[in-house]
Parts: sequence; C-alpha cells; structure tokens
Amino acid sequence: PMQPWFTDAKLGIFIHWGIYAVEGVPESWSFYWGEVPHERYMRQLDGFTASRYDPRAWAELFARAGAKYAVLTARHHDGVALWDTAHGDLNVVRSTPAGHDLIAGYADALREQDLKVGLY
Repeated sequence: PMQPWFTDAKLGIFIHWGIYAVEGVPESWSFYWGEVPHERYMRQLDGFTASRYDPRAWAELFARAGAKYAVLTARHHDGVALWDTAHGDLNVVRSTPAGHDLIAGYADALREQDLKVGLY
C-alpha cells in the first residue's frame, strides 16, 4: 500500500549517479547494449572520485525546490554499490578512489532537511 505522506508529497527527486558519470556514458545500459565495451565501462571505477559529492547541498536544493523526498540509485545495473556492501568488492568504497560510503551522508543530509529518504 502507498504511504499516506506520498499522496501529498507532489514533488520528489530521483537521482541516477554512478561510475558512468566519469566518462558520461549513458548509465550502465551502455555496455548491456554494446555501445561501450564492458572492460572500458568498468575502467571508470578508477576515475570515480566523488570529488563533487555534496549531499548537504543536494538536500538543501531539493528542499528549496519543494521536494518532499529523494530516491538515489544505490546500485545500478552495473552492480557497483555506492556503499560498502558485504556482498563482494564491487563498490565505491573498495573499488574506486572515492573510498567511502556515499549512502550514509546522503541519508543524513536528507533527514536534516526533513526529506524522506529513498534508495533504489
């Protein structure tokens, strides 16, 4: 069943973000459809620094825009998790220069703005 707050929320933000941002390829479907070879796609792990990651700025912007919730793709089709999952090493903590959990800061920042936290 739908949560009661959702019908009144009106505006939510859905964020697609992952290693595909390094080269700007069209998300993880690019290797699935053969547009980018899988090896090249996965080399983006080496360039994913999350140097511009600023979840507080994101949350403040979302709140100013009138959003009531945000949903972040925590693991995309490529299998790369934005947190340190116990299910393998394919995550930004162990496999990228970013080297830290990107979910906790996101969730904390949204909660500070009284926004609902979503993960996909």
